[in-house]
Amino acid sequence: MPKTIREQIVQEVMARLSPLISTPVLRREQYADEDEFICVWDGEQETARTRYGSLQHTMEVTVEFVKLKVAGHPAEAAGAMYAQAVTSVFMKNGQFEPTLNGLAQSMSEASFLPLTPEPGLKVTGCGLKLDLTFETQNGDPFTQ
Repeated sequence: MPKTIREQIVQEVMARLSPLISTPVLRREQYADEDEFICVWDGEQETARTRYGSLQHTMEVTVEFVKLKVAGHPAEAAGAMYAQAVTSVFMKNGQFEPTLNGLAQSMSEASFLPLTPEPGLKVTGCGLKLDLTFETQNGDPFTQ
């Protein structure tokens, strides 16, 4: 079965993040004591009619990037991990490419949450929320 435009977008985000770690990028899974971990959460989607037969969707995607061990100060490491995640998602082959191979009209950072060790949380990392805008045909999530 073909993949929806939404699904293709999520899979492209995951593919762009995969070089950052040695384990597979996960989707919609809780942190499970790995030494390093990236998980992509596709969230809510708002839709508006743009023209006859066409819909514009804005989808929220959250990237969690965590490590158990980092060099240096955890706050500095969390900031560096944020920069790695942003660069990986927005760049392709060294070029700024926020349309995810033409699947999205736009992609922008919505928020950033640094994670540093504290009681009950031994990881360092970040949460990065992205807003992605894309179009599909009305009633056809597979076609732009």
